[in-house]
Amino acid sequence: MHWLELFFDLVIVSYIGQIAHTMHGDPSWMDAVAFLGFLAAAWWAWVNATLTMSLFGARVTPSIWVFVAIAMVAIGVMAAAVPDALGDRAAAFAIGNAVLRLVWVVPWFMNRRSVGNPWWRSVLYSVVPASLWLVSVAVVPPWQYAMWAIAVAIEIVLLSFLGGRQARLRNAIDVSHLAERVGLLVVIVFGESILTIIAELDSHWTAASGLAAALGFAAVSMLAWIYFSYAASSVERGLQRLQRRGSIGGIRDTVMYLPFLLVAGITLFASALGTAVADAGHQLPPGASISLSAGISLFFAASAAESIRYGASWRRLAVWAPAGILLPWTLIPLSTQVAAEAVVAAAAGITAILLALSAINARRMRPQAEAADIAGAES
Repeated sequence: MHWLELFFDLVIVSYIGQIAHTMHGDPSWMDAVAFLGFLAAAWWAWVNATLTMSLFGARVTPSIWVFVAIAMVAIGVMAAAVPDALGDRAAAFAIGNAVLRLVWVVPWFMNRRSVGNPWWRSVLYSVVPASLWLVSVAVVPPWQYAMWAIAVAIEIVLLSFLGGRQARLRNAIDVSHLAERVGLLVVIVFGESILTIIAELDSHWTAASGLAAALGFAAVSMLAWIYFSYAASSVERGLQRLQRRGSIGGIRDTVMYLPFLLVAGITLFASALGTAVADAGHQLPPGASISLSAGISLFFAASAAESIRYGASWRRLAVWAPAGILLPWTLIPLSTQVAAEAVVAAAAGITAILLALSAINARRMRPQAEAADIAGAES
């Protein structure tokens, strides 16, 4: 992977950090909808960049450099616009999104024959959404937001029609590169979570906030331990199995759709931890307690869905998946009875339990996983 892609990911995560701030405090359901919408807008830009670089960026040419640089500027504008993207900065946010879509269509036009991608698909996937983003500048809310939603929906729906018939595209995809890109983005998002905790502790320098920050750091670290010890190690093997089967839809789901839920879960978890550090000594607001629970639950739901998409049976998930999805929701009633730092302590305890269950499951399933890998290599 080229350092230019790392640079691009750092800009993406700065944007994610901005939208995480929209969930601090006591977010409402409308705040949650806006959060997911903001995240989706940038997520598909990251997906476009990742797939484009995987197919056409093995050698970083001056033109690729220019495309990535323009995309980073566009994301930076979007990040700066997020705090008031539904108000006075809506035009800047929309123009940034339009530029992102137009940037990545150029390499696809230039290389459409090598991957068997018809010209009209690039127009429909990139130019049409970009046009909707641009036209929305002149449209008043709430129709403006409806146009944004339609623009993102076009990308999501069109990706769902990627099928095995596109053999040239399937064979051109570098699954090792895709696995590395997903893992790198996730580790940077975890780093952003720690930065959120540190920033809130800096603003609320008390013993109670310090305790909440330490417990939050432990919870994030254990969640990262689970991902990089037991999830990330299976990503590349799973993608290789999908490629051998000719399942471009499976590769799409495990690189484009499901990591979105994973990143959303980590970001929600981090935003709630930041609120807990700020509100230490007091009860955690209802919106923050829901974000805390939903963040952990979404992380494990996405991990379970990825495992199933790679071909794992429910039996391989039985030890950790139900507990990971359901157990975090016990934090909501607890948050009405104890202070914020105690809720974070409980979250860290739940994460420790899930770490132990993941380790037990990995030892239990190791012989079967090794046998499956050997069989796949021989086939």
